[in-house]
Formats: sequence, structure tokens, C-alpha cells
Amino acid sequence: MGKMLKGFLNSFVSIFVSGYQMFRRSRLARILLIIVVVKFLVFFGLLKGFLYPRFLEPHYESEQQQSEQVIRDFTTTHKPSEQ
Repeated sequence: MGKMLKGFLNSFVSIFVSGYQMFRRSRLARILLIIVVVKFLVFFGLLKGFLYPRFLEPHYESEQQQSEQVIRDFTTTHKPSEQ
């Protein structure tokens, strides 16, 4: 059992090392990684950190009122808008 685990870990490490070396040589990979990091920071950092608490906090005094409103929103059927 120990040899099988050791062989698995060695193969995993060799795959990781070869992928890392390929990433270091590739300019395109670095540019794409920068784009992904910037998107992550925008979506989760700015939107979650600044918009969501401001959107929910002023309307409710407690988490109980907030959860009741969310349940009410999900269970209430709305008429489609007529245009």
C-alpha cells in the first residue's frame, strides 16, 4: 500500500512540476492568468464586498427579517409584465 501511495504522489508531483515549468515559459499563460485574477478580484472583491451588504443591510433590522423576506420573494408568484 505504501509503494502505491508513493508512486501516486511522485506522479502527481512530476505532473505539477512539468506544468509549472511550461507555465513559466509561456507568455500567453501568464497573460491569461492575469486576466483571470483581475476578473476574480472584480467580481468577488468589489461586487460582493461593496454591493451586497449595502443592498441588504438598510432594509432589515435583523437576520430573521432578512431571511423571511428572501423566503417570501421565492414563494410569491409574480405576474409577467405586459408590454
